[in-house]
Amino acid sequence: MSQKDKAIKTPPARNWFFSAAAVVLVLAFLLTAWMPGGILSNEKISWVQNYAPIADSLYLSTVVAAIPILVIFVMLGVFRVPAYISTVVGLVSTLATAILIWQMPVGLAFNSALMGMLMAVFPIVWTLASAVWIFNMMVASGKFEVVKASLGYVSKDRRIQTLLIGFGFTTLLESLAAFGAPIAIITAMLLGFGFPPLTAATVALLADTTPSVWGTQGMPVEVLSSVTDLNIVELSAMAGMQAPVLAAFFPLALVVIVAGWKGAKGIWPAAVAVGVTYAVVGICTSKTGPHIVGISAAMASIITLLAILRFWKPKNIWLFPGEDEANGEVSAGDRLPFNTIVRAWSPYILLLIVIGLVNATPLKAMLASISTITIQWPGLHEVVMKLPPVAAEVEPYAAVYSQPLLVVGGTLVFFTGIISSFILGLKPKESIGIFLNTLKNLFFPGLTIVSVLGIAYVMNYSSMTYTIGLTFAATGFLFPVAVTFMGMLGCTLAGSVAASNALFGNLSVVSATQLGISPVFAAGTLTSGGAMGKAIAFQDLVIASGALNRPGIEGELLRRVLGISLLFTLLLGLIAMAQMFLF
Repeated sequence: MSQKDKAIKTPPARNWFFSAAAVVLVLAFLLTAWMPGGILSNEKISWVQNYAPIADSLYLSTVVAAIPILVIFVMLGVFRVPAYISTVVGLVSTLATAILIWQMPVGLAFNSALMGMLMAVFPIVWTLASAVWIFNMMVASGKFEVVKASLGYVSKDRRIQTLLIGFGFTTLLESLAAFGAPIAIITAMLLGFGFPPLTAATVALLADTTPSVWGTQGMPVEVLSSVTDLNIVELSAMAGMQAPVLAAFFPLALVVIVAGWKGAKGIWPAAVAVGVTYAVVGICTSKTGPHIVGISAAMASIITLLAILRFWKPKNIWLFPGEDEANGEVSAGDRLPFNTIVRAWSPYILLLIVIGLVNATPLKAMLASISTITIQWPGLHEVVMKLPPVAAEVEPYAAVYSQPLLVVGGTLVFFTGIISSFILGLKPKESIGIFLNTLKNLFFPGLTIVSVLGIAYVMNYSSMTYTIGLTFAATGFLFPVAVTFMGMLGCTLAGSVAASNALFGNLSVVSATQLGISPVFAAGTLTSGGAMGKAIAFQDLVIASGALNRPGIEGELLRRVLGISLLFTLLLGLIAMAQMFLF
């Protein structure tokens, strides 16, 4: 596979219908901006939410409120329509439902979507683009081949490679470049090492599950905090008591998938050690916030495995059936020089240093103080009124866009990318060209994320989310399990935990409030459950099949990962049940 082929790309899918629809949607946003509640309107209005607009029935209203989500699910899962088209149609159906059924003013509905879209562009798409830019520069410079070679020196045993690359490196990449990038990268890497195609993709999909609760530098928890107004550190600590516990079992599960129970017997202590290390470090670091949890836990698990291999080796080298043990043998004289390996790894090493330096020192507060922008969203801020039982009393719904421009993950990754471009030996013109090409290739994934955040904000401000949330409150005793599966469903539909949190964050909080349960517990459980849907998210299945250059195998991949995903979701729900009732 050529270097060009390995760069993360989105297959072209534009057609005249989509272009026409996009033009109509843009014109609609421009025209509605001047309407009451629009971003450019001078007319002051006040709009009161209604939680049961259909025959005063909460349950009937819930069915209708769920239609936009069902539209996306059917288009993605049944008709296999591309994610960017499905979510755009979902956005249109959400706006129509909010305006026609919930009687939300047209300008107000489109304005709330605009705010959600800006939240998607910055910081989410900005972070994704910066992270993928670094990877694409490594590919273009040839240094990614060195990274692959250096990982291959550790062991020929496929079980060890599964732990080191499949679990360790995937969890690290998820912390640096989420939103499907780790799945594409690891699938290609394992395929290059000689893993069977479906096995390579299955390992990549499942390994990307548990770390996605943190995403890129805690982005999913940041989004959850922004849509729920809950303390980000408290949310991080809550999720840290759930998802990392399951992560302790994931490395062993991956080895069983690759080598079977018989093959796993010869290596299970190492697999358990890797998982337990990830869990312990994840639990501890989550108490300080979400930003370094994924990176710290991933690095700790990798270091643990490397340390074990210094003193212990499996008795027998396990290879796939038909492989020759002599294949891939590398003599000491053929190994790459140490300085060459360090240079190839330098972007990731530098990224760890930059993130650690900013987040663990007073530099973060200083940069935030000089770069934070705060906008009370015109036409939307405190225009929508919440009512009991959603609020204790009638109160205005705030709409504030606030971002520390120099501290958000995307800015730190972009700054690292600039320095890395020189270390990698790329000329400024080449780096800029790669960045522009990265933006071009990320247009459709970016459009998907923007549409999903637009849907989330319309559902929140129109009260559709609250309608569904009040119904979920009826689950009572089983609420922890229900909210776990709700998170999984959200990630399955939206493709990322961040988008799932945007869709269902307020829903979980409202449900918990109705049941007298801690909102932090509910929201934390939601984001942990969202991680369980990562492997079965349709857009991730498409990414994996694309990395294998075998479109059409998404159904086979889904059958391989669905059972495991459902099992771990149920286990997480039971952990949440125990957490709520026993501790």
